[in-house]
This record gives sequence, structure tokens and C-alpha cells, in this order.
Amino acid sequence: MFAISFDSDNRTLYWYFTEIMAGSTTAEDEGTAFLYLDAAQQLIGAQIALDYDTTEHNLTGALEHPVVSFDSDTRILAIRLFDETPAETIELVEPAVMDFDDSEQLQGFELQLPAIEQLDVQLERIVPFLVTFDSPAEDPDDVERTPETQMFAPNTEEVAFRSGFVALVGKPNVGKSTLLNAFLGRKITIVSPKPHTTRIPVRGILTTPAAQLIFVDTPGIHDPRNKLGSFMVDQAQRAIPDADVVCFIVDISAPPSRLDERIATITRRSRAPRILVLNKTDQPSRDGQPHLEAYRELGPWDMEVAISALQEEGLDILVDEIVRHLPIGTRLYPSDQITDQSMRDHAAELIREQVLHLTEQEIPHSVAVEVDEWEERERVLYMRMTINVERESQKAIVIGAKGAMLKRIGSAARKQIEEAIERPVYLDLWVKARTNWRDDPTSLHWLGYTKRKT
Repeated sequence: MFAISFDSDNRTLYWYFTEIMAGSTTAEDEGTAFLYLDAAQQLIGAQIALDYDTTEHNLTGALEHPVVSFDSDTRILAIRLFDETPAETIELVEPAVMDFDDSEQLQGFELQLPAIEQLDVQLERIVPFLVTFDSPAEDPDDVERTPETQMFAPNTEEVAFRSGFVALVGKPNVGKSTLLNAFLGRKITIVSPKPHTTRIPVRGILTTPAAQLIFVDTPGIHDPRNKLGSFMVDQAQRAIPDADVVCFIVDISAPPSRLDERIATITRRSRAPRILVLNKTDQPSRDGQPHLEAYRELGPWDMEVAISALQEEGLDILVDEIVRHLPIGTRLYPSDQITDQSMRDHAAELIREQVLHLTEQEIPHSVAVEVDEWEERERVLYMRMTINVERESQKAIVIGAKGAMLKRIGSAARKQIEEAIERPVYLDLWVKARTNWRDDPTSLHWLGYTKRKT
């Protein structure tokens, strides 16, 4: 199968190399995208510049189609729909988004077209390749795409049991982790006022009589400055394709930034229902209405809900709206399980949280905690952990005068760990300087920040 579909609302072209079934996409990647145009400025093909993580093995299915070719020297994947040389090759602003299945085969890719007049004319030559898909019967509640802000009575309609994954996406410090902890009524992910606190996706599981919601708290999407930052952004973006519902979390007390616009573009590519979550309503703003209109313009959105994660206001309404958009299904986790994060990982994160709270501004981004030893002893659980920093000067700050800072970190973290596991803990902390670990692939792998295709 080779086909193309066009979404006129979002100006996106999807190029299929195989039939894509619901849930078959397990990973996502990006590449610089170009369009091939003929002398009349009509589209006749496309190309993607691939990185070295994508190999010919990943392209086996795609290369079975005569219109597809790959140059291993230039790393260019080309789709030439007609046997002619393009008159012009233009680079797109947005990268191509590529989908891979569980065997790491490229299923297809999506291109975001620029806003131009007479776009239908430019697409005339690819009409023979275009396919359309049958849409399910319209639900009267879903006919209007323009959302109505929900701030009052929740939906009380009885429905069959529903379950699925809910991606919480947004830029750093918009309250994603605070929201997840509020949903579950206990801390499963660390929070701090400093950006980039969450580094890997954390799943929180909320089970009600009517549904099971698996929330995926993603790292804040930002412009990365090192390999760790690139890893975090990659992890956040990979959570979106598999989500059954995507919640775009924004700070309603501030206007949309360039990052908000970028994340909204990524979110719009999702085929799942998209909910605009207007957080921080507890922070008064004279410009609330203009901010609301600006965030609406980043859509379209299936629904928008105003909340305060910090004050736990509006959460029941948001849960009801998420459940309404989840597919009918069975429980994916036991009803009493609230996270898939191991206690070891959670304990290490609680230590990193105290470093974030107690040390200087330069330290937090340079810290990673690894578990060296975890041993059941007669009366306590013994934990030996290493706090990794990037420079000897940072090591001195974390240790403090006569070890005072390290004792403060350990004491505060130990109390939270003991509350989480409900038993006494002996916490043995060490500090190590691992030079420039955030840009060292070996160190990133050692500390668990490993980029995977699947």
C-alpha cells in the first residue's frame, strides 16, 4: 500500500507506506522535510533528511514501493511520484513526523504544509494518490469543533467502562506534575519551581468505578541545549502518538509563548482527542480573556477546561471530560496500582527533588541520582545512592561546609522516602563529579537516560 491523505483543516499531508491500524504505532521520530515541485509549482513528491538512528532496516517496507528511494550517503529518503526531475525543492518550516511500528518499520510520515493561497491547486497532481477514510457517525455533542469552556457542572452521563492513556504535555513549569499528583491524591512525581524537573515520562494510574486513566506526565518541551535536553524533548514527543487523549497544559495567567505555539503544532498532529487545559486560574490576571482567546487560536480543540492544579479546582470536571473521550475498554492495571514507577526510581527522584529545593541555581540542572545499593537489613531498608554533578565546584556545594548541605538533603529526602514505603530507611548518600555528563552519551546511558526507537 502506498497512499496519501490530506487534512485540510490542519494543512497536513500523511504519506502511508503501509496500512496503519489503531495502536500499531509505537514510536515517533522527526526529520527535516522538503517538497518537490514542478515548473507549475505543483507538488510531485517529498524528501526527508534522516539521522543515523534510522537505518535501511527501518525502511524495508517503505522501499518496496517503486516511488520510494534512499541514499545512504546523503541520508535522504525520497518519494518521487512521477518520473521527472523537480523544478524546485523547498524546505518546510516544520519537520516531518515519522511513525514506526513495534518492529521498527517506518509506517509513514506527516508533513505540515505552509499557509498558501490555492493550496488545492498545488495538490492537483497528487489527487490519484489521495485516499479518504470513512468517518464514524457524528455524535451530536461533537458536531461543533469550537469548544465550550467547562467550569461548572460535570458530565454525569452513565457510560460503559473506559480506559486509556492520557498524555499531559506542555512547556516547563505549567503544572503538569502538580496536576498528576493532585489527580492521584499523593506524590508520585517530584515538583519544584525550577524548570525541567521531570526528565522521563512518569505514569500515574487513576481508577474510578467508570474508568481507568493512565496519565503520562511528560518532560516539558523546550529548546534543548545538551544531549540530556534532547532526550527529554524526545521522550515528551514520543508520548503523544500512543495517547488516547492529549491534554495540552497551559498557564492561563500568561500569554502563549513561542514554545506554546510549537507544542500546539505537535499536539495538532495527534489523531487523538485534544483537550486544552487552562491551568493556574488561582493566579489573577487582568488579561485572562485575551490569553484565553490566544490559546484557543492555537487549536482546534475538542474541549477546554479551566483548572487550578495547585488548589485542586476543576479537576473533577477535567476527569469527566477525559473519560468521555476515552475508548471503551477494560482495566490495564490492577485497580489499586497508582504508578508504574519502581520504588527505587521514586526514591532517587525524591533525593533529586531535595537537591532542587536546597542548592544554588546552577546545581539543579546538573544533578542525576543513581541507586548503588538497595538491601533489606534486620530493621531498616538500606539505600546507598550517588548524587552526580558535573564539576568539582558543584560537588563542594552539594556537600556543604563539614557536610551540612548533604545532611540536610539526606534528612529531608529520607522522611519522604519513609512516608512513601512506610518503613524505616537508612540512607547513605555520596556525591560524585561526572564531567559534562549531560552531553556524554556513555554517562547518559549509565544514568538511565537512553533514547530508544521503541
